[in-house]
Parts: sequence; C-alpha cells; structure tokens
Amino acid sequence: MFRTVSRWIACASLSTLAVGVHAASGAQVAERMQNNFDATPARCDGNAVPAHVCSGVLIRATKPSPSYHTWHHSPNTKLKGGLSFSYLRADLPVTALAADARSGFTLYPQAQRPENTLPYSVLCAWPTDGDSWTRNGHGCGDNDQTANREQACHEQGVHTAEDWIARFRQTGDYKQQCAFDTRFARVPGRDEAFHQSLRVQQMYGSELPFAWNELILNAWKEEESNRLPIQSFFYIAGMPDALEQAQADQRDWHATYGQIVPVVRIELARSAAQRTQFSYQDADQAITAH
Repeated sequence: MFRTVSRWIACASLSTLAVGVHAASGAQVAERMQNNFDATPARCDGNAVPAHVCSGVLIRATKPSPSYHTWHHSPNTKLKGGLSFSYLRADLPVTALAADARSGFTLYPQAQRPENTLPYSVLCAWPTDGDSWTRNGHGCGDNDQTANREQACHEQGVHTAEDWIARFRQTGDYKQQCAFDTRFARVPGRDEAFHQSLRVQQMYGSELPFAWNELILNAWKEEESNRLPIQSFFYIAGMPDALEQAQADQRDWHATYGQIVPVVRIELARSAAQRTQFSYQDADQAITAH
C-alpha cells in the first residue's frame, strides 16, 4: 500500500545539472507526458523491454513537509529497498490515486531519461494496490498480514491476465494477490509479465478493489538525489491544496539543487468516457527561469 514518501540530500556539481538535466520547457514536458500517456504499445523496442520504458507516466504521490524532501525515502522504504508508484496510460482504467493523493512527482520513462540522470528499475507490477507496505521482497513478495505465503505470479503458475483473474477470484483479497515480476533478471519474460499486468486492468478493472495500480521501483541512493530523473511536479486539478503542494516541491527542488522542474496539471479521468490530460500553465509555476 502506498505511504507518503520522504526526501533526499544535496550533492555537488549542481551547476552542470541545472543547465542539462531539465532543459526542456514546461510546455514541452507536458506535451511529452501527454504523448507518453496516449501511447499504448504492448512492449518497447529491444530485448524483452517492458512498455513502461517507452510509454505511460510513472507517478509518485507525496505530500510536502518542512521536515523532509518529498523525493526522500521513508524509513520503511529504506528498509525494503523499494517504493511505490502508479502507472498512468490511456488504455488503463486509473481514475484515482492512492490515499486521496493530490500531488507528487513523475519520472521520465527510462528510454527518455536525460543524460547523466539516475537509472531505476521497475521490480514488479501490481494490477491494483498491492498492500506493499507489509510485504517483503522490496514490496513485491509475501504479505505478513496473511496466513498464506504469497509468491511472484510466475512462481505460482500465473502467467497471463486470465490466470491472475482466476486466482484472484478464489479469495477476492488484494492482500493475497500476486505481483508480476518485471526485474531485469527476468529477461526474456519481464516484458510479457508487465504486459499481462496491464491486461488484468483492461479486462477486470471495474471489479478490482482499487482505482489505481501499483509499481514497485528500486530505492535509489539518496546521496545521488540531484541526479533523479524527475520530469515534473504534478498536481491533480480540483483537489484542495494540490497546486500549493506541487509549488512547495518545486521551490524546494530549486532551492536544494538549483534546477527548475515544471509544475504540471493533471486532469485525471473520473470514468472510462473521459481522458486524462496533462498541461502546463505559467500561472501554476512558483519558480520560473529569468
């Protein structure tokens, strides 16, 4: 399950990164995010490359605080070595974020990550909230709140969306679901595993217990946080204090690293008949280039 994240630490060589890492304009960033959201490939070009590498929007819901940076890790995240994101894409029925979230940050897809920024890995994919807070295996494995021992889907003979749905219907308990293993070590199967996690949502979305999915990423080194490939600080349109929270994160990142990351507005679809939209507004920015 998602929890509010913590934040990271300052590092050197900021002058180079301030120019190079986030050079795209805010309008270009929002346009790219919309294009990535609208793209729906089954997989990316290359050797067993999952679709999240070149499409969709990886989104981390957070809440700013004067006590920590929003991109830092919580104690539990540090202990697990994994943290939770959601994945937005036009062919997925995501109509809300976990815990009534309203702001946070997005990461560039790996294939679009700016030069010299940190790489990251998507370790597993939960078709709905995975209750990862109480799981081992970086948040991808066994849930200590259940009597049974949960394993990765392929270790239980669950290879397709149909398999997953049939297994889930036996209990209806999201705490007992299995995750699709998407680690690089799973080449050549990881791209298909991620594809099947998307198919579950497409086929079974209205019956899933939550309106969001959950992807577990490896926890990055906080001392290298100035190289994190943050694409935007987002806010959900219409949510109370959402814009102010995103602006607080934008100010904090700029004060810490000397970089300007745009605030992007997300109008999240509330039904299958609507389309999630990403936009950049000058008036939303707390920090602008001079």
